[in-house]
Order: sequence, then structure tokens, then C-alpha cells
Amino acid sequence: MGQGTNVETEALRRYADAAEHAAERLRQIRRRTSGLHLPDGVFGQLPASNDLRAGYTEQMEQSGEDLETSAETLDTVAQAMRGSADNYDVNEDETTRSFGGNS
Repeated sequence: MGQGTNVETEALRRYADAAEHAAERLRQIRRRTSGLHLPDGVFGQLPASNDLRAGYTEQMEQSGEDLETSAETLDTVAQAMRGSADNYDVNEDETTRSFGGNS
């Protein structure tokens, strides 16, 4: 016979809070960096300088998209952690009631 499982649902909720905080931090970084624009000639006056600037701009835009995707993933993790905690609590309450206890 198994020993059962003890799930600390408050720990799951604290993890969810931390994930949401991290997601918001990523969004703050994205907002700050999205306002950074490099002027023409910032990498010099040689013809290849414009290509360098274009490559930098492309990488910066992709990084912003990656930050937002990461934030969305963390939000999903937080939602799943809270859902798991809620499900464990409901299951525990129903099991207690089924044995005639009060929850």
C-alpha cells in the first residue's frame, strides 16, 4: 500500500506568484528596450554600417518578441500552478467529506 502524497498547495500558489512577478519583470524590460532606437550612422559612415544597424535592429525586435513569449509562458505556468493547487484542495475536501469529516 502506498504512503500517499502530501501537496503543499500554498507552495504552489507562492510559485505561481513568483512566476507572475517574473513575467511582469520581463514585460518591464521589453517596454524599456522597445523604446531604444539607434539613429542613422550610429555604427559609422561606411556603407556596411547601415547593414550592421539593420542587423542590430532585427535582433532587438526578435529579442522583444522572445521576452513577450517568455512572459506569456510564465503566465501560463502561474495559471497551471494555481489550478493544480485548487484541484488538490477540492480533492482533499471531497475526500474528507466522503469519509464523514468536515472540511
